[in-house]
Amino acid sequence: MLYSVFKGAPEQIGYAYGQKFSDLIRQNTAILVKRTGFEPLPESNPEFCAWITGQEDIISKYWPWLITEIKAAAEGSGQSFRDILFLNLRAWQYSLYGAPQQLCSSMVITLAGGSIANAGALDDDRRYYQGLVHIVPDTGYAFLTFPIGGTCWGNRGINSAGLCIGESSQIIQGLNKFPETICADIAVRIILQTCRTVREVREFCTRHPFTLNLVCCDAEGGVFCAHATSAGLFEISDSAPCALTNHVSDDSIMQSLNSRGAQSFPESPTTRLRRGRLLSFCKSMNGSAGSDEIKKFIADRLSGRRDSTCPPGNIVLTYANSQNEKGKLWVAEPQITGHEEWEVFSL
Repeated sequence: MLYSVFKGAPEQIGYAYGQKFSDLIRQNTAILVKRTGFEPLPESNPEFCAWITGQEDIISKYWPWLITEIKAAAEGSGQSFRDILFLNLRAWQYSLYGAPQQLCSSMVITLAGGSIANAGALDDDRRYYQGLVHIVPDTGYAFLTFPIGGTCWGNRGINSAGLCIGESSQIIQGLNKFPETICADIAVRIILQTCRTVREVREFCTRHPFTLNLVCCDAEGGVFCAHATSAGLFEISDSAPCALTNHVSDDSIMQSLNSRGAQSFPESPTTRLRRGRLLSFCKSMNGSAGSDEIKKFIADRLSGRRDSTCPPGNIVLTYANSQNEKGKLWVAEPQITGHEEWEVFSL
């Protein structure tokens, strides 16, 4: 696993990050922002321009240090601030307001000894990623996560307080979004750096709307499983076991979202199969599972079956148990070192 550590103030972290990954950042900017070979971004659309300005204003209002980091990453990589800002906002998905990957899986389960474990899979295009990033900011918690090159994002990961985050993308089209809705990837970065417990995550999601399926746990044994949406928070469970993939898990929640403007709920053809398998495993193994059993379960390709949590597109598998091993994250890379070869990283 390619592993990089960045420490210090936002300008130090951003500049060092931009310098180290300048080649990848230029590639990502060319593909995702300048849209080489693809339909260009709607930069002449007044609504798009207003959205970009509005997002920058929200980040500047609440988390100005992120703007400082983004500017420094632009400088370090030799790119324009506007292009790096577009990367961070997923501007290429403006019409979706959601992530492209639809094969991510997340679960929380009680181990045989009574502690809580978090495990799951990140599915996306590996060419955009630079491996595991370890951020040690001068303010807030250190954390491990997997952003695409050129972004200050967070996604699957863990912080030094023992907060574990599992996430799965969710597209809900047509929602009447609350004011100050933010990019989900930026939201998770802020959560990793500023939140200690799932209670604080819940409070953050209530104050700052974004759309993402979250399965989190903390070093105190707290659990938070929810559909965060740009039109409100819908909590599924506050205890283990629980699991989410890439769909809205309850018809009553769908009806509520429909009343808030949702017109469609795009799903991958495997999302319900994957969640069903996760729930079956959790139901049968909750309170008796061992860490090796969970890792093997998450990594099982099932000979190509559609309910596997490790289909060919998975780039990262993770496992963590903060109650017993605070600040440690186990990682496997199915496309590189094999889906059952795990490395451990510590904060």
